[in-house]
Parts: sequence; C-alpha cells; structure tokens
Amino acid sequence: MNNDRRFRLLHLVAALILPAMTLAMGCVSPKDTTSLVYFPPPPAAPHAVHLKSFNNLHDLVRSKPSLADLLRGGVVGPSVGRPAGIAYSNGHLYICDTDINAVNDWDLATGTARRIGLRGDVVLVKPVAVAVDDSGTVYVADMGRAEVIAFDAGSHARLRIKPADREAFRPSAVAVDGGSLYVADIATHVVDVFSTEDGRLLDSFGKVGSEPGQFYYPMGLCMDMSGRLWLSDMMNARVQVFDAAHQPVLSMGQPGDRYGDMGKPRQLAIGPDGVAFIADPEFARVHLYNAKGQCLMMIGGAEDKPGGTLMPVSVAVARVVPDHIAALVPEGFNVSHYPFVANTVATRRISLFATGSAPNASNGRLRHTGRA
Repeated sequence: MNNDRRFRLLHLVAALILPAMTLAMGCVSPKDTTSLVYFPPPPAAPHAVHLKSFNNLHDLVRSKPSLADLLRGGVVGPSVGRPAGIAYSNGHLYICDTDINAVNDWDLATGTARRIGLRGDVVLVKPVAVAVDDSGTVYVADMGRAEVIAFDAGSHARLRIKPADREAFRPSAVAVDGGSLYVADIATHVVDVFSTEDGRLLDSFGKVGSEPGQFYYPMGLCMDMSGRLWLSDMMNARVQVFDAAHQPVLSMGQPGDRYGDMGKPRQLAIGPDGVAFIADPEFARVHLYNAKGQCLMMIGGAEDKPGGTLMPVSVAVARVVPDHIAALVPEGFNVSHYPFVANTVATRRISLFATGSAPNASNGRLRHTGRA
C-alpha cells in the first residue's frame, strides 16, 4: 500500500471513530443549565426545578460504547415512543410504551435495558400501567389483552390476572401493597383486589357515580405509606382516598380552571412524605397535594420546551437516584423527590424534575447542599 492510500485510509478511520469517541468517551461537558426551569418562577422561592427531558436512556445515562457503537457514530440507546404508565423501583425506571407494546425496564445506574412483554410466553398488546413489588415482580395492566400480567425478574409471565366471571374488563391502573394487587377497571368503574400469590379475586368496591366512594373512569391508583389507596377519578375531576377497609376518607379537586381544580386526572404517585403527584393532561400540569388533600403547587406547562408537560399521563417518584442523575440538581437546592413525568406528546416525552426547597434563593444564590 503506498503512502497516499495509507494516509487516506487512516483519515477515514479517524473520521469515523474519533468523533464517536469524543461524544461517548470524551470529556463530560459542563452541567447543562439551559433545561433548568423553576416552579414557581422567580422571584418566588423555588420548590421544584425541571432537570432534563429525554426519549433515550443514554440521553440520561452515559454508557461505555462498543466498537460497533463507535463505527455507527456513537452509542445507540434504548428509546421510548409513546409512553403510558411509568414506575420507579430500586434505581430502575419502568415505562409502558404503546408504540412497541412492551414495558421498558431502564437501569439508571448502569445504562442497561430490557423490554418486557415484547416476545416470549405472553406478548403484550396495549400496556397502559405498571407497578413493581419488593420482589421485583412487574405487574402490567394490558387493556388490549383485558388482563393484568405479572412478570418475574426473568421476564416470564408468572400470573395472568382477571375476574373469572366478568364479561368486560379493561384494566387502567395497578397498585401493589404486600400480598394485594389493586386494579382499576374502567369497563365497570370498580376497583378489584387480587392476591399476588395466585391471582384470586379477594374483593371489589366502588360503582359508577359521583358520590363519595363512587367513580367514573378510575384511571390511577397508588398506595401511600399509611396504607391508604389514592384513586384518580378522571371524569369526576377529582382524586379520592380510601382507608384499609376501602371506605372513602378524603377527596380533592373538582371541575374548573382555578387553583385546586382538576381537568382529567390520570395516573399518580406518592412520595415517602405523603406528597401526591397527579398527572393532569387537560391542565398540562402535574398537581402536588399533601396527605391532607391540600393543593401545594403545580409543575409543568403546555409548552414543548424545558419545563413543559404537554400531555402528562403518568408520574413515578424516586427518593434517591444514582449520583450522575443527582448531579443535575443545581447547587443549593435541597431535594425531597425526583418526579419522572410521562407525556404522550412532546419532542422529548419523559420529563425529570426535582422538588424540595432552596433556602438561600432570596439572595440570588444557591448554596451546594449535596445529593439526595
């Protein structure tokens, strides 16, 4: 090979590999502050901040590239198309994706991923909600299959759950509490309670209506730390809370466009301190309520840019996240929660926020206080 050809070949290799190495392995760029949007906006003291929005796991978690990745021009990470229900457990973000009809399991510490229900013994048809128990079992509400599928840690379907004697069943939300699985059914407007061990129907409560204990299109379920069940009552524009005996004890929200009103509340999540995060696509916001049912604030907005939540349908809340994600938090902001919000429309469809406080915000400076 003459020197001229050797030079051209080396130039081609460098052109292919070096930019990818710079992107995937090269120096980490300084913290991106363009995505930082505060709620409420200045000059008020902030209690929430938008950190990042993304469609691709590797937009959030850097991953060591393989040679094939480098030759393609960089790391190609798992992505989400049309997210529905989401959940967070032990550093993993679970995202129902109705574009591919599977559940993405993203490990936010390592950047690795798997897809649940895409193939195997049970193939998902329309996964809309997901919950994860302490053993790692993943419960997926599948409207297309008209059943809830329980997948073990190996992605095998351990249980297929539905009422045996019900002609119509459309599971819209799931929540797990010890040995009990709560499932909202929008075909009959009831909540069913199943055994997580064998899928037996243990109880059912509720009926269609607008009185306490009744609901019209139950679209979200979540357990709080005291064992109460929170339910998004979508067409009644409210959220109801039920005690261990399945009796209504609290209600919040009503139709309207004022502070404390709701539009069409969908799925919700609750932090360890009892703060509830309620996705409301009609308001293009996430409502925050405390354990007494008092409205604290809203985050998001009807804008396709950082801080916006064009059509939020689900929320997952983390208390602790891997260090490289916690590093996105601006210095001096004391974090209490990391809410992940799934939006069915937007350029970037998963939005990550931090909620908490910035005690020194009034003097224009934020002091570094460490990671959550």
